[in-house]
Amino acid sequence: MDRNVFKTYIDHFLPREIVGPVIIVFALEGVISGLFELYVPQEYATLAWGVIFLASVWIVARWGTSGEASEELEEKIEEIKTE
Repeated sequence: MDRNVFKTYIDHFLPREIVGPVIIVFALEGVISGLFELYVPQEYATLAWGVIFLASVWIVARWGTSGEASEELEEKIEEIKTE
């Protein structure tokens, strides 16, 4: 696969504008850990945060495959291939 096409896929499905704030929110884990510990046992906290992070990334990726966004991706790829 062409490197530029691969980069376009990554930028489309996991845009930096979305992934950045998700990472910032998870960096604030210490602030919200008190609330989190009320619902999740301590021994499963890291695993639960990992699941939440992966679910967030999956939701963003699904969002990128809907409607107009999909057409925009196809246009970008065609543009790269014609260069």
